[in-house]
Amino acid sequence: AGPLPKEAEDCNGVFISYDLLDRRKEFPRVKNVTAQSWAFNATAKVLNTGKDVVKSWKLFIGFQHHEILVSASGGIPFETGDFPASVENGTTLVGSSLPDLESSINTAHDLSQIQALIQIAGTQFGVRPPGIPMPKNIKLENDGYKCPQPSVR
Repeated sequence: AGPLPKEAEDCNGVFISYDLLDRRKEFPRVKNVTAQSWAFNATAKVLNTGKDVVKSWKLFIGFQHHEILVSASGGIPFETGDFPASVENGTTLVGSSLPDLESSINTAHDLSQIQALIQIAGTQFGVRPPGIPMPKNIKLENDGYKCPQPSVR
């Protein structure tokens, strides 16, 4: 999986991230940029870097480009129903196979127990390359955690 980003290495709590992996122009092909659909793939991560177990993690992703989720392996959209699901105002994902994130201390740094990896596939509208369609925000919704403003890089 490679080394963790510096921000994760320096985190003492829960590190979250969203990575847009790719996107492809979908059919129908239209001239109106805001009406053009794009298939996208992304990965969201929730990594417990603290000393306590994170019980029932909840990750909010503030989608903003009229997204429709087709799948989210490793996470379940909370209160959106079956796929495909419109998430244009954002959605909260919860753990499916890994609802609680163990601590590194309790697992000898076993990433498969301390990190939830959510593989997201869907459709988004209106941002043509070279623009990069990122969510408006991303945050952990569990009580007791305070996240700094997300950064884009």
